[in-house]
Amino acid sequence: MNFPEARRKKVRGMSNEEFLSEYHSRFIESDSLVVISFDKDNNIRTFQTSDSQLTSLGMLEVAKQQILDNMESY
Repeated sequence: MNFPEARRKKVRGMSNEEFLSEYHSRFIESDSLVVISFDKDNNIRTFQTSDSQLTSLGMLEVAKQQILDNMESY
């Protein structure tokens, strides 16, 4: 594990690799996925498996609200 991964693990409780391993089976079983990544060069990339862009947008809105709700609980 490199330094950035070790830092992520310390701050968030798990590395990106551990996160993907933890939820891998749920991802495989999903009908649709939207993945957003933020790389070391500050590029944001979005990947989707849904046939419908509206479904992907809806998923992003739900994710946004869930994150906001989670922030309010702290």
